[in-house]
Amino acid sequence: MLYLALLLTIGYVGYLVWEKRTNDKRLASFQWVIHVNGIRGKTSVCRLIDAVLRGAGYRVFTKTTGTDAAYIDTRGQEHPIRRLGPANIREQLSMIRRASREQAQVLILECMAVDPVLQDVAQSKIVKGQLNVITNVRYDHTFVMGETLEEIADSLSATIPRNGLLFTADEGAFARLKERCDSRGTQAVLCRPNAVATNENLAIAYEIGKYLGISDADFQKHIQGYQEDFGANKLYVRGELRFLNLFSVNDPQSTQNVLAHYQKEGEALTVVFNNRMDRPDRLVLFARRFFPQVPCRKIIVIGENRGLAVRVLKRCGAAQVEARRDWRSILELAEDGLVVGVGNIKGPAYEIVRCLEGGTENE
Repeated sequence: MLYLALLLTIGYVGYLVWEKRTNDKRLASFQWVIHVNGIRGKTSVCRLIDAVLRGAGYRVFTKTTGTDAAYIDTRGQEHPIRRLGPANIREQLSMIRRASREQAQVLILECMAVDPVLQDVAQSKIVKGQLNVITNVRYDHTFVMGETLEEIADSLSATIPRNGLLFTADEGAFARLKERCDSRGTQAVLCRPNAVATNENLAIAYEIGKYLGISDADFQKHIQGYQEDFGANKLYVRGELRFLNLFSVNDPQSTQNVLAHYQKEGEALTVVFNNRMDRPDRLVLFARRFFPQVPCRKIIVIGENRGLAVRVLKRCGAAQVEARRDWRSILELAEDGLVVGVGNIKGPAYEIVRCLEGGTENE
């Protein structure tokens, strides 16, 4: 038995050594590897960079973990990723293998990890990106990343490359991120919106394109090939219902920022909060950092653990809060003003958006 265990151990160690060498060889076949991390906008930034570089003639392979995990192959065709179990960072190995087989020149991977230890493993052992991104530093995943923005910035810093470049659009966190970059011999690039790239996500894609020699005129042309992720911010008008989908924005600050662009001055607001049992930190964050700052007429809770969510929201000062078990009732709302969905897009929120996009309720 001891002999068998020893053989199995030697075999497993040998496999790990082979896997590492094979992965390193595949990574060496790419001109550039771009590892995209941050609190909000990772999927959009991956897809924007993809559009710019693909339009410039690079063979690009992109994998995202947005509303639905997917990869875009070197021909520009999108494919869903089917998982047999929970998401695991080892999934990146199979994406690297596939991209290498397709002879990609640029590999763009959205970071899968939340835990800073796993983020470090993903960057230093698996992805080894050279032109990396931290989109922004905002309050989310606080149970794992830390309670303060400084702690969250330090957690996200696990994916800063060594002797590479880091692009970020977060001006408030730039100084702290730059300190981490300096310690790793990496150049930090602050991406500010401009006349060509009018928002933070575009600014990141613009600066990466600029670094690779893409002109402003070409950037504007290539960005037209952007393939939007399902569930992205969108205003739907369905009869008397005006529904703003912000389910996938996730963090309170970003949700409030995007909402400000859609809500008319003095317009009444009804908020649909989709609660997830595995995201209790997000419920607490919205209760503390969103609802006190955003006056709303009513909060409707859908999803899991609705009773708990109602109690938490009421304890934090929300007056009109109700729980609804049937997500279909949201589609029948006839509220004056704007109805906005926030919190999480998984589960019933996904079904709401799917119906608003033209799907049927019984599919």
